[in-house]
Amino acid sequence: MRKFLLAVTVGLVAALAVAGAAFAVNTYEVSIGKASPDKAGSTKKPVPIKFDFGYKVGDTEGNRPSVISQYFIAAEGVKYFPKARPTCTFAQADAAPKIANPCKAATIGTGSIANAFGAAVDPTAKAGCDVKLTLINISNGPGITKKRGGIAIRIDTDPPACPLSIHASLAAPIFDVKLGGVASSELRFKVPDNLTHPAPGVDNSVIDVTSHLLKKTGNVKIGGKKRKVGFVSSVGKKGKKRTLRVTFVDETGQRATATQEIPK
Repeated sequence: MRKFLLAVTVGLVAALAVAGAAFAVNTYEVSIGKASPDKAGSTKKPVPIKFDFGYKVGDTEGNRPSVISQYFIAAEGVKYFPKARPTCTFAQADAAPKIANPCKAATIGTGSIANAFGAAVDPTAKAGCDVKLTLINISNGPGITKKRGGIAIRIDTDPPACPLSIHASLAAPIFDVKLGGVASSELRFKVPDNLTHPAPGVDNSVIDVTSHLLKKTGNVKIGGKKRKVGFVSSVGKKGKKRTLRVTFVDETGQRATATQEIPK
């Protein structure tokens, strides 16, 4: 009888654990958003700015979030002008163990990523991995055309900040969109399998991202006139605030969007 009750109890606990895991879902938050100077500008007269943004991914049960494989990031009235700055190739940005020298002049930002990784079958496993970001203006790469350009998101990490040694880039093409009815740029990128699953049976989850796009300027032609713009510039906004939007797509294809009005 005691063995029977023990078996029933163990089975019940296991069932509750599975049920709890089944109901756990990711949470999303836009944690940072700041344009400086926070001027509206216009499409005819863009205002060069520096732009900070960040987001966090969590789990309703406090476990490791499910893996995100795609991101879409846009801020109302914030546009990128890749032709205003030097470029390097995706291969140069992806070089290991360090970025190739031609990419130094093409660097347009920095940042960091905090990750949690562990066995895919155990969402409670949350080993830490801190990553350094370098954002680079590139002339080519997966999904990038000469007309719209894109950014290489360079990832570098070594022990002790992370048990894994990774030196690689992923390509983020730039797309023209409208956010709140205002012309804007959107970065769209997929995370390759070697970063979402750095080893067989291992999931790596992004939990906190901070990016700083620097105020780097140059000249481009707008309406037939040469104008000084920033790689990142403000071309308008509605009212005193602008919307920052991040859309997340997990590996099952589920989409979720987080927004924040900035300044907060």
